[in-house]
Amino acid sequence: MDPQRATPSRSRGATSAAFDGVRRLYVRLSDRVYRDFAWAFASRFLLVTAYAFLVTYQAYYLLDQIGSRQGDVPHQVYLGTLAQSVALVVTAPLSGTLSDHVGRRKIFVASAAVIYAGALIVLATATGVGGYLAGMAVGGLGFGMYTAVDLALVVDVLPDAGSAAKDLGVLNIAGALPFALAPWVLIPLVAYAAHGSVRRAASSR
Repeated sequence: MDPQRATPSRSRGATSAAFDGVRRLYVRLSDRVYRDFAWAFASRFLLVTAYAFLVTYQAYYLLDQIGSRQGDVPHQVYLGTLAQSVALVVTAPLSGTLSDHVGRRKIFVASAAVIYAGALIVLATATGVGGYLAGMAVGGLGFGMYTAVDLALVVDVLPDAGSAAKDLGVLNIAGALPFALAPWVLIPLVAYAAHGSVRRAASSR
């Protein structure tokens, strides 16, 4: 067979396979069961991404935003982690119990996302360690509520009981991938912000 003829043929075959994959994905997402699972995946991915951004650059935030001394940062990170953990441990069982009592999941997941967004706003506007600790505690409230209810929600929207292990494995990607992406996503943003700060400092001289 002529290689020059085979190459376009393989290309058309790959394109056809790609379109077929997209078509099957669209058909699945058109099904309410798969659409609910996709929303559960997306919500976990986005919320864990926000958490990954925070914990990845927490030390730099304390140095640059709060103005902490380098030697104080480890202790402050410990206090922030402690505040977040205590809030999470207190909130998670209460949220889970209340969710089971009222028989609703989505409202708790949505509320958790709003609370965590509020925590990030508190952290973004904080000017001292007290504001940082308050933001971490509020974040613990939101994350505790989310972790308590999210898995129950996922179990409710699993597409197929016969492939539950596979689907839960796919869902675990939403919890692990953000920690791999966070450093790479923020590198250009941090570089851009640093470049802007240098330019402003140079223009003010």
